Amino acid sequence: MATKKRKVFSIDEKAATIARLESGDSNVTIFNEYNLSHSTVTTIWRNQDKIKAAFDDNLLNKRKMRQSVHKDVEIASLQWFKDMRSEGIPINGPLLQQKAEEFCLLQQKAEEFCRLLNKENYKRVTSVIILWLEKFLVKAKVLILNLQMIG
Repeated sequence: MATKKRKVFSIDEKAATIARLESGDSNVTIFNEYNLSHSTVTTIWRNQDKIKAAFDDNLLNKRKMRQSVHKDVEIASLQWFKDMRSEGIPINGPLLQQKAEEFCLLQQKAEEFCRLLNKENYKRVTSVIILWLEKFLVKAKVLILNLQMIG
């Protein structure tokens, strides 16, 4: 028995399919034209909000929309990277990876601390700790630069 060859749509193609469905084309027309199953078109329609958001973020050629496992760590690392680059400090891959690991460890400790205190809103505590750490790093860097200028 011959099976259908798998066709993976890009975000751009999925957005075009959603636009056609919104304009009134029937599901039958679309899955006959692209040789898709009914469930594929239905899944695209069901996930239209996510697909439109990815389309708006200009992720047109992406095939899959993966979510980060450690979103808070990713955001903190990106902010740290932007801060360092705005100050002209060169950042390489291993340094960024080390900083991300530090942020991850910090988040794990914050989660453990909140569990010990029986608090459910550990994300808020984590973000406060990360902000404190960023301010601390900036102050420490200024102190180091001042010491280098004196010495």
